[in-house]
Amino acid sequence: MKRTQFFKRAVCAISLVVSGVSISDAEEIRAGRYLLRYDRPIAENLKRLDHSIPRSQINNRFMNEALPLGNGRFGAMFSGHVDVEYLVFNDITLWMNATRGAAPLAQSGSPVDGKDHLEKVRAALRDGNFGTGKGSTESLGTEFLASKLNLGNYAPFADLEISTGHESSGVENYRRSLDLSTGLAEVRYQIEGATYTREYFCSHPQDVFAARFTVEGGELNLVLQARTGHKNNTIEAKGRDLYLRGAAKMTRDDMEFMQAVRVIADGAEVETREDGTLHVSGVSEVIVFVAGNTDFEPTFPSFKGRDFEGDTLRTLNEAEKLGYEVLKKTHIADVQALMGRVELDLGIEPSQILTDKLGEEDDQRELQQLYFDYARYLQISSSRDAPVPTNLQGIWNTLQSPWWNSDYHNDINIQMNYWMVETANLPESFAPFFEWTKVLAESGRNSAWGTFGVQNGWSVGLNGNIFGFAAQNPHGRRLQQGSHWLAQHVFEHYAFNQDREYLEDAYPVLKGAAEFFLEHLAPWRDGSLVVYPTWSPENYFQKDEFGELNKQSWGASYDQQLLLNLFTDCIEASLVLDRDPEFRQTLREFIPKLSPQKINGKGHIQEWPDDWDGYEVEHRHLSHLIALHPGRDFSPLTTPELAEACATELKVREGFGGWKAAWRAACWARLRNGDEALRYYQDLLTGEQGIPNLLNGGTTLQIDANFGGGAVLPELLLQSHLRSIDSDADQIEDAAFVSYKEDPEHKNHFVGVVPKDGLVDAPYILDLLPALPTTWPEGSVKGLRARGGFDVDIEWKNGRLTTAIIHATRDASFRVYAQKELSDVLSLKKGESRSWPEVK
Repeated sequence: MKRTQFFKRAVCAISLVVSGVSISDAEEIRAGRYLLRYDRPIAENLKRLDHSIPRSQINNRFMNEALPLGNGRFGAMFSGHVDVEYLVFNDITLWMNATRGAAPLAQSGSPVDGKDHLEKVRAALRDGNFGTGKGSTESLGTEFLASKLNLGNYAPFADLEISTGHESSGVENYRRSLDLSTGLAEVRYQIEGATYTREYFCSHPQDVFAARFTVEGGELNLVLQARTGHKNNTIEAKGRDLYLRGAAKMTRDDMEFMQAVRVIADGAEVETREDGTLHVSGVSEVIVFVAGNTDFEPTFPSFKGRDFEGDTLRTLNEAEKLGYEVLKKTHIADVQALMGRVELDLGIEPSQILTDKLGEEDDQRELQQLYFDYARYLQISSSRDAPVPTNLQGIWNTLQSPWWNSDYHNDINIQMNYWMVETANLPESFAPFFEWTKVLAESGRNSAWGTFGVQNGWSVGLNGNIFGFAAQNPHGRRLQQGSHWLAQHVFEHYAFNQDREYLEDAYPVLKGAAEFFLEHLAPWRDGSLVVYPTWSPENYFQKDEFGELNKQSWGASYDQQLLLNLFTDCIEASLVLDRDPEFRQTLREFIPKLSPQKINGKGHIQEWPDDWDGYEVEHRHLSHLIALHPGRDFSPLTTPELAEACATELKVREGFGGWKAAWRAACWARLRNGDEALRYYQDLLTGEQGIPNLLNGGTTLQIDANFGGGAVLPELLLQSHLRSIDSDADQIEDAAFVSYKEDPEHKNHFVGVVPKDGLVDAPYILDLLPALPTTWPEGSVKGLRARGGFDVDIEWKNGRLTTAIIHATRDASFRVYAQKELSDVLSLKKGESRSWPEVK
């Protein structure tokens, strides 16, 4: 399987410069819609990190207030304090407390003989041995199927403290800001008539993070000191350089890393001290480059081999040769090219109101717009061409023991991190997800065999790391499959770009995921095929009988919905690539045998094949609604009964705060209820889990909420997941492909529909303004991306579409659905555009 190497050398540059720009001039320049602005540093007690405590509250809160920068692999956060600027750096490939370099089966995390006991675990379910006691599915799963390998956790990297010698007591006109359109951050203040300015950026083209401190009427006197929370480290001051070498503790083969600092101070000497600090004084300009790398390479099972020290030092030399101004210019052009692809205007002019005060305004459109742009900025900053995707905290972490390991959760979180990359026109950001999934597919073949005795295909469980962990969670309560959901995103990327070369690369991943289930699926009492053991992430059932930890079950709707999606995608991929007709036919034979989706007597989508009570009605997950979003198979336009049951479920399963709100907002958007979707989206901005720097999760950072929220906005304005299989039909319910049909012999039971070959050529339906909130009466958006190969611009007034322009990125056909009318099939050549409604 082809694996693209996505390594880039990362470097951070800090420039401390004298400038004649006044504060009023800067405010005028920065007074735009893309600006996060504050009138104070982060909290005083967060001035420095405390690495003596693995889960320090100081370090935790630092991530709630500091502003983030990044180039897709190497990230930074800054405090903005006057006397001390504290910079925290992260490398997305630095982990700790995990294993690498073991034999393939061991490296996957799978037990050697789990397959020999699978039937025993399944029998416990068939016999109704629920709960947590001896002989239960949970206890047997823990004993025989669960992994004994330590997952590990994402690790902090290194810090740089820059002392200025300033006193905060006499500061006036303080400003701290982040311009999302350029990726430039700034700190500015006045002391006794002198104006000091710091400018920061982290460039992707040259892998350079930069900050410029400028002063008018003063001078700079700086002390630089490197820090890290890893005990195994050395710090050396040598000439103009400051080297920090360290090792993150692993259960096997410690990870080595290096951070290197180079100071450039024209006209002044850089003084090194025995304590490992660098001193610069009496200067008007100081430039500091900070480079950092680990020894990680994405090669299973070693995950080691990068020349991290050589790369780090070469990066410093290249940065110095290019110079600060060149680095800044190329960085701005790079960020603007990506951020400029989509322009959202909700009909409100930007104000000068501080970001942490915007939530107090009666009109929330400015903050709603800013939050969407912030999500796009975070995506660019954390996921470009690194060898691994963003984790639970993106790329930013200050904790030795982060919440939930800051790992990869395959039951919503890693997927939500990438919901917005296609619709928000940032498809390049998907590359790390795909490369990581290819490694998982390789490792997961070991897990499929060792744990489940499946000879073909690959399997992954609930959790993942960067070292190919593909086994089941260490606790039998959390047995689940995750490859089908990862594969959904792999095919979605093709749905948008229609790139055959990409599909060739992706096909083994898709096919391997399906092959596992073709062998792993088992018949249940009614003869249908189900996945088991499994759970409906992460809900319990029959609480009164077995307690609220009773979660292991069979045939969860989560699995069954994803399998229909996966099998349909594989059929299409097989047809496009003209290969594997026997495999394609097998999938077609399996689809009708999958356990049906059911609507129970209360009008809800059943979460399991049996209509169990005693489940958590307000549970945070919406696992049984995955076919509504991010799937495509439930829709008010094609499956109205199932869509109505989803709405009934959502009305009672309210869930505000963080990613829960983001998922519900997306579901309501798919149900074409923009006001309800916006209610949950607004909760991300001003609810209890909203924090000063707009990174969601409350006291525990979980960045999936930001990315999930960012995905909601495009869904409100443009949807394209339905396809027209009947070009002659003029009503969308007649034209669109329907994935589920009601079983004529069983009311409220819906079985999967086998797609015909014609689905491959079926044009996507561009659904314009499907869920426009009433509080957005006028506005426009440019550059949203639609499946089939289109970019779309939309304008509306008085809550109605005025015009749309569809731009083709390839030769393709499509239909438009707007204001309850369906167009004929329209065709464009690559580079052509077409307006809608058409001018007559």
